[in-house]
Amino acid sequence: MSSSLRPSFSHLARALAVGGIALLTACSGSDEPTGTVTPPPPPPPPPAPSVTVAFSRPDLTVLQGENGTATVTVTRTNYTGPVTLTLEGLPAGITGTFAPATLDATTTTSTLTFAPAMTMATGFYPVQVKAAGTGVTASSESMALIVQARPVPVAKVHSVKITALVDTIEAFDALQLGVVLRDSTQALLTGRAVAWTSSDPAVATVDASGLVTGVDRGTVTLRATSEGVSDATSLVVVIRYRSVTAGTMHACDIASGGRVYCWGMNGNDGRIGSNVLGDGAYVARPVLVPIPGRVTQMSTYGRTSCAVTMQGQAWCWGYNGWGTLGAGSNVPFSVTAVPVAGGLTFRSVSMGSDHACAVTVDNKGYCWGNNEWRQLGAGTTVASSSPIAVAGNIAFTSITAGHSFTCGISTTSETWCWGANSIGQIGDGGRIAYGNVFVALPQRVTGGLAFASVSLGTQYACGRTAGGQGHCWGSNNTKFGNGPGSDKSSPMLISGGLSFRSISAGFSHACGVTLDEQLYCWGSNGNGQLGLTLLNGSNVPVRAGGAIKVAEVAASGIQTGSASHTCAISADRLTAWCWGRNDVGQLGNGATTSAAATNPTPSVVTGQKPL
Repeated sequence: MSSSLRPSFSHLARALAVGGIALLTACSGSDEPTGTVTPPPPPPPPPAPSVTVAFSRPDLTVLQGENGTATVTVTRTNYTGPVTLTLEGLPAGITGTFAPATLDATTTTSTLTFAPAMTMATGFYPVQVKAAGTGVTASSESMALIVQARPVPVAKVHSVKITALVDTIEAFDALQLGVVLRDSTQALLTGRAVAWTSSDPAVATVDASGLVTGVDRGTVTLRATSEGVSDATSLVVVIRYRSVTAGTMHACDIASGGRVYCWGMNGNDGRIGSNVLGDGAYVARPVLVPIPGRVTQMSTYGRTSCAVTMQGQAWCWGYNGWGTLGAGSNVPFSVTAVPVAGGLTFRSVSMGSDHACAVTVDNKGYCWGNNEWRQLGAGTTVASSSPIAVAGNIAFTSITAGHSFTCGISTTSETWCWGANSIGQIGDGGRIAYGNVFVALPQRVTGGLAFASVSLGTQYACGRTAGGQGHCWGSNNTKFGNGPGSDKSSPMLISGGLSFRSISAGFSHACGVTLDEQLYCWGSNGNGQLGLTLLNGSNVPVRAGGAIKVAEVAASGIQTGSASHTCAISADRLTAWCWGRNDVGQLGNGATTSAAATNPTPSVVTGQKPL
């Protein structure tokens, strides 16, 4: 063993000796204490008095100009004295108050109210809530104060006012209503929901935008409501009549919405568009003719009728002998309107006794149907069931077809006629041959008159100048309206010094509307077609229909049968009248009389008058 380990053994020996003595003592069984006992530690001192604060929420959002509150809770430790609450770090533009600001021994909560100014900037603001008491260490906690912009107050609708440019509309037409909304200060409001209602959708409907559509005659109340406030306006819906035309024992007109109505003889050819066919089939009241699109112009003369829609498409119905329907077919008739072949866009159409002519939107003339009398103006005698161009490259404003002849007015105010000319109806000033005389190409009407319109009857024509003067030529027999006289192949002035707005030449009588809306007729009067009681008719214009004022008149034409009635539209276009022969309901008044009866007094076409 090395000498470096020796001290360790010496210490170990001493330790064993001491431990042995202690062990012997413990085992000796003596109860005597062997040393001093250590006393227990003293209790800890009580905690120092203190207060703490807490919030009902760690952050508070307030709006500019509006108050916001939070609850502050104070907790005491070893302290019963009053506690005072204060704020630190409060930004400019906002105030903060406590209620109460000092809490007594029994109060533990306070309501903290923040009141930002309207002009205070928005943003995030940390503030300190401090609680302090006498002899205690103050305590503070942070609260996040968030200031937001105050929403602009939404003004309520105080008044509603419907704005309408008119108080009357036509059936099938539309009117956009407006509405003005104001608040209690009369400031305009926008962007508010408006509900529209109609008191009678059978008279007029209104959609969510305030678009009103007329449906039928009557008066309707339209109401606009926004936020419980409303306004109402009354609107009168009327039906007006745009045009009237009279054919062989029937008549037709165009009503509001471009709807076509016909009445009278339907026969075996469906000339009024009725499905009830037969030799004597007729309807004594208007029948709606279903035509695709709105009709703007139409014509009837014999047993066929044609119409032009807003889109420029021509439709025809009724008799189709010689292809008068223009549909390119050889069917004998069509009750349903069929489109004219060729895909042409027309401005107007005119029916004659057994042919038809029309003018396209680019002023070109076309005709179709019978051509035995050269009435198609193509220089041939061949009939055509579809439109063929009128020869001569004439630019036409209008073309009118009559009984086996045709006339047209050019864009340079020249009048041209062609077809049958046995009684001078072409108006060329030549000798009247009273035989089979035909003119296959357009010829200038003599006299140098600039006619604004021309109307063709049976073997005669009447024209109206731009100044309103009326002239007639061809077969006279009281139809010229200038007194007793013979047939003429050049225009003859209608007597009486009248200024006409329009003239209609029929089978054996004619009528004209003056510039002041008075109605005059002349010619035969066997059924009262002149609109007054004159046994032998009149060879000069006579005031017709009493004191009625009219916008348009139509004297009946003829192919086969009879043509002794007249129809007219009132000056305000709200009423349609007819008078004269009525054995097959051609007056449209729901009744009939014998073929020999006279009916000189205008009677209202059924349903075609204001309520």
